[in-house]
Amino acid sequence: MAGVQRTGPVPIEIANQDTRERRAPQPRLVAADEEEPTLASYLETVNQARWLILVATLLAVTGAGLYVFFATPIYQSDTLVQLEEKKGTLSGLDDLSNMFSSPSPAETEIEILRSRTLVGSVVDELHLYVLAEPRYFPMVGKGIARRRASDGPASPVLDLASFAWGGERIAVDRIEVPRRWEGKRLTLVARGAGRYELLDPNGSLIASGEAGKALAAGELGLFVSDLVAREGTQFWVARLPRTQVIEELQGDLVIAEKGKKTGILRVGLEAPAPERLAAVLDAIARTYLRQNVERKSAEAEKTLRFINGQLPQLRQSVDVAEQALSTYRAMNGSVDVSLETKGALDRAVDVEKELTGLELQVSEAKLRFTDSHPAMITARAKIARLSVERDEINARIKRLPAAELQSARLIRDMKVANELYVLLLNKAQELQVVKSGTIGNVRILDAALVPEAPVSPRSAATLALAALAGAVLGAIAAFGRKALDQGVDDPELIERESGLPVYATVPHSAEQADLSRGLGKKGSADSAVLAVVQPNALAIEALRSLRTSLQFALAEARNNIVAISGPSPGIGKSFVCVNLAHVQADNGMRVLLVDADLRKGRLHHYLGCEKMPGLSDLIRGTATEKDAIRKTSENLHFLAMGDRPPNPSELLSSKHFEELMARASREYDLVLIDTPPILAVTDAALAGRTAGTNLLVLRAGQHPVREIALAVKRMAQNGVVPHALILNDVMPKAGGYAYSKYGYHYHYKYT
Repeated sequence: MAGVQRTGPVPIEIANQDTRERRAPQPRLVAADEEEPTLASYLETVNQARWLILVATLLAVTGAGLYVFFATPIYQSDTLVQLEEKKGTLSGLDDLSNMFSSPSPAETEIEILRSRTLVGSVVDELHLYVLAEPRYFPMVGKGIARRRASDGPASPVLDLASFAWGGERIAVDRIEVPRRWEGKRLTLVARGAGRYELLDPNGSLIASGEAGKALAAGELGLFVSDLVAREGTQFWVARLPRTQVIEELQGDLVIAEKGKKTGILRVGLEAPAPERLAAVLDAIARTYLRQNVERKSAEAEKTLRFINGQLPQLRQSVDVAEQALSTYRAMNGSVDVSLETKGALDRAVDVEKELTGLELQVSEAKLRFTDSHPAMITARAKIARLSVERDEINARIKRLPAAELQSARLIRDMKVANELYVLLLNKAQELQVVKSGTIGNVRILDAALVPEAPVSPRSAATLALAALAGAVLGAIAAFGRKALDQGVDDPELIERESGLPVYATVPHSAEQADLSRGLGKKGSADSAVLAVVQPNALAIEALRSLRTSLQFALAEARNNIVAISGPSPGIGKSFVCVNLAHVQADNGMRVLLVDADLRKGRLHHYLGCEKMPGLSDLIRGTATEKDAIRKTSENLHFLAMGDRPPNPSELLSSKHFEELMARASREYDLVLIDTPPILAVTDAALAGRTAGTNLLVLRAGQHPVREIALAVKRMAQNGVVPHALILNDVMPKAGGYAYSKYGYHYHYKYT
């Protein structure tokens, strides 16, 4: 390096081990987050991730907006049904007729409303198994058609004329298909003027038809009552399995009692078609009411048949008793009975009448209750008591004189037979009235209304919930990233855990980010150096502070060579080197900037020059110092990496490299060496051995404590003493970079 005159203090020559060589600091390996989190730290985390939260919120709102726009609106309606404690009957009817109107529990009626019998009747009445709808473009076609609905068919979008785009309609009243096609869609293609073609599931033509006329083709029958569509528009028609439709409707019905023991049932349903929704609910209420009336009428009919079967026998008993009494009186004349005997006869008649009535009720109750039912037990106890009383009366009558006894018996038999016959005859007439006038114990309070507004999706609520969910998910992602990110960005924590001082904290520079995009492209010299383009930037001011700290370090160092390395790639090490060199040169020092990264050097991109000839060429002796060292400014000289060698470690550990650095130390005020990452290759340690001062560049938030400790330990293992740290790319609010895995890989392409 002849011809270069050095001013300043006498250089300290490179030695194998200077007596002032310090021991490598021993870092403490403890958790990086010893302090308890505070509300301020939480707010800071949210503030750091505000763009992430904003993006998550916008994505959620956008997705919700698309859902609201394209989702099929769902309508809701209901009908109210009242279970009355008594049904209306004609006055004068007794408990026997009222017995048939005893209300069922609400739970029972709910199951009746949801039963297959009732729901199946509604399915058959409204032909709910018939599917007939336009064919829409997948996913978005129905939403577009809904908003383009008009009096007539809308024009197709993008010439997709086979799809429905709004205003089309079809009404199919009847469809019969072969069993193998049940549940499969047939394609109906409109041909204009109400005409259509019907295609089978495979797309083959079955037959042609016209709206308003029945179509019959073998086992297939179809009646289209209305068809409005452009020519070529396709519709789906199908006959769904009846069992499937019943089960789906059973699952969709929401039936519950309003309040406790009110006897008022709410039958609710949700569906996309409001008119059909109201029709289904009304049909359910009507069918339930009709079946309730039929059920009550059937109970009265069953009891009436039983009583009508007993009336002829009782009528015959009346005739026999009257004939016997008439014959006795004709033969023996009229026999007067005493008042006591007359009272006994009247009581005997009453007892027989009560016994017969109870026996009839027990016979009818056997159709509904078991012998262990409380009503059956009570009735049988009454029968036993009346039987005992009847036996006592009969015993008293037997003690009467013969003539009076026979007359009393005949009178009793005639009265009992007549009273029982009249009783059952009255009951039969009452039941006939009950059967004819049954109105059930159910009435419809509120019929179903056709809903005007859908219940879902609710635009405002959906968008608000989506915004809230997006913000929450964004915050969760931010805190999750923070939890997974083990990188440290606090200088005090780094100093405490590594045992090394932090000479400078270089803030993030948006200007440098813009300049870095042009690296590697052809341009003027110094075009990517922030110290040249923006000399008053905050990052450059931080490097000026580093210059001051470095002066004190160099005063105690064994030479004026400063090697700068880092734990891993992509931390801004080259940015620090090239800008620190300019800051030192601007201060009047003669500086030599050396790119010792012989594998992937990038300093020549910053300075806008070629990488060859350079350091590798000087070490191998294929170039001279005059050709390799470039003067980029008055006080700054630059030695590029040179031709990429196959053996960079061997070159940096060679005697030629040490001699080259010794000459540079003598001829320059400061030699800055940019070395590769220490955890990636050993080149950094080899180059660092020649330096009296070794600095380690860290990127804020990217390195966990263990990684920093490993880098320091790796340097110490290779005989290199790290003197201080430089914390680069510090965000204004102590930002971090989330990494869950760490890898240090260099990839080279040899030419």
